[in-house]
Amino acid sequence: MFTNRDEIEKTVEPIIQTCRKKFAPGSSETEDSPSTYESLRPEIRRVSLIACLAHSVLGSHFIGRGLEVGSGSGYLLFPMASLFPQIQWYAVEHPDQPYANRQTYQSMFRAYNCHLATVDLQREPLPFPNDHFAIVTFSEVLEHLPTDRVNFVLSEIVRTIQPNGVLIASSPNQASLENRLRLIKGKSIVDMPNEIAKGIFGHVRLYTPSEMQSAMAKRGLSLERCEMESNNSGYRGNSERSWVRRVHRTYEYLEGKLGMLGSFADTWHMVFRKTTTHPTEARESTSLQN
Repeated sequence: MFTNRDEIEKTVEPIIQTCRKKFAPGSSETEDSPSTYESLRPEIRRVSLIACLAHSVLGSHFIGRGLEVGSGSGYLLFPMASLFPQIQWYAVEHPDQPYANRQTYQSMFRAYNCHLATVDLQREPLPFPNDHFAIVTFSEVLEHLPTDRVNFVLSEIVRTIQPNGVLIASSPNQASLENRLRLIKGKSIVDMPNEIAKGIFGHVRLYTPSEMQSAMAKRGLSLERCEMESNNSGYRGNSERSWVRRVHRTYEYLEGKLGMLGSFADTWHMVFRKTTTHPTEARESTSLQN
C-alpha cells in the first residue's frame, strides 16, 4: 500500500494515461471532440492529493461503499479503485457524454470492479438510497453546474452519505491569485458557457472555500480538512519550455514553500464529515426538483 504522495503519483500516472488514451478529447475513440496536448501533471497531482485526503480520513484498509459524482474520463475513479480496492465504487455520469455508452468505457468499469449509472445530475435524483455511501468524491464538477441547480445537486449528494461518512470535494478557487489579476485587468474569471453535451457546460460559476463550507454546514456536514494547491501550470502555455508555463510552475513551487500564499491557490480540496441528519434534506431535495 502507498505510504506517501510520490508513491501515489507513480501508481496513478499510468492509469490516467490509459484513461486519456481511451476516453479523453483527442483519443482514438473521441473523434467528435477536439484534440488536447495539455500536460497530465495537473490531473496526476489532483488525484494524488484527493487520495491522500481519503487515506488520512479513512485509512488504507477501509471497507465500504464509495461514489464518484461525475466520473468523466475516469482520471479519479479508476485510480481510487486501484488504491482503495476494498471500497465498492460506484459512479454517475451524464448519459450524453460521448464515452458513457462505449464498450471500452464499460470494460474499464468491469476491470476495476466499479459500477456506472448514467443520470442527468442536474435534473434527476441520484439512483441510490439514503445513507448509502461511506465516501463520496465530487471533484471538478461544481463549477460546471448552472447556479439554479447547485442546491439540488448538493442536497442529493448529502442525502446518499452515511452518518459519519465523508465527502471529498474540489473545485477551482474563485479567489485565486490568477483570478484576482484577471479582474484587475478587466477580464472575466470564467469563459462564456460552452455547451459540450446536452446539459453539460464549461465553467459557469466558481466558488470560494468559505462558500462551500457554509453550504455544507447547512446540510449537516462539518469541515474536517482543507488543502489549497495550484496545479494549473500544465494548462498554461503551449509547451514545457513556454515562459508562461515556467512562470506558473515557479509560482506553484513558491506556493508550496510559503504557506501565506495558500489562500491564493488555484484549487481548493475539502473533506467534510456528515455529523448530523438534517430533517429538511429530503423535503428540500424534492422541492428543488420542481
